[in-house]
Amino acid sequence: MIKQLLLLTILNSNIVYAKDKNIVMTPLDHAYVEATKNSKEAVFYNAFLSATIFISTVDSPDEEKQTRTRAGDNDTISPIIIESDGDQYIMLFDSKERLASWAQREVGFTALAGHAIVEKMGTDFHWALNVGTAHVKTFVPDEIKWLKGNINVPEEKMVASGTQVLIGAPLQIPNGLIESLVKSLSSRNGEIKAAYLGQVHYVREGEQPHLALVLDTEINDQSIIEAISKDLAVSTKGFLGDDEYIDIMVNDGNGTALEITKAVKPFYEKVVGSKEC
Repeated sequence: MIKQLLLLTILNSNIVYAKDKNIVMTPLDHAYVEATKNSKEAVFYNAFLSATIFISTVDSPDEEKQTRTRAGDNDTISPIIIESDGDQYIMLFDSKERLASWAQREVGFTALAGHAIVEKMGTDFHWALNVGTAHVKTFVPDEIKWLKGNINVPEEKMVASGTQVLIGAPLQIPNGLIESLVKSLSSRNGEIKAAYLGQVHYVREGEQPHLALVLDTEINDQSIIEAISKDLAVSTKGFLGDDEYIDIMVNDGNGTALEITKAVKPFYEKVVGSKEC
């Protein structure tokens, strides 16, 4: 897990600042409004888990690797801690620009997927998201504990040898799913060269056709592949029904994955020379 090595406490600081004059709303803003106005909390939580979140840190900008996006077991974060009304807050933002507007000076930052923050950070502090904007959201420790218990880990499904497999293009793709996957691939998972979305049907009792995501990559590190798969699985949250699931597989040049790449065109291809942001 992430170790919080150094905590900078700014005593008696008010975490409420002047509202951002920029009226452009981010996807997370829209999800927050949807949750507060229409009692659709799941919409906001799913958006937060799949978003790239920037954590303000005490490290100087030239000392801190600016973008990590995926956290490893040995990663360390030294977050800026703000104290207000007796509670301590870790400051989170959904863009570098919002973080800079709040800080009003150069500060270090680390960028992680929302679900990585939930998984790796402890529950000793409150979180304050997008302070200085019109859509400030605070997370209390009990809420963070609840989120930790509600992140679904992708399950490996076993298919018996000899099972007939039908492969083709999806009959229907949930609205917003492709956009969510593309955002995750382009912003946090630069190891992926191309991605395909197909449909698979294992012909056996009780089985229905389901989506299958195939990834083209040259990496062989299983830990990185698992981290990418988990990140993409979180990006599908809220788009699939309770009885639906999506297979995520790497194209190894054989079997089902290869056949899907033959059956459908890639919905995502990495631009040559592009970098993770």
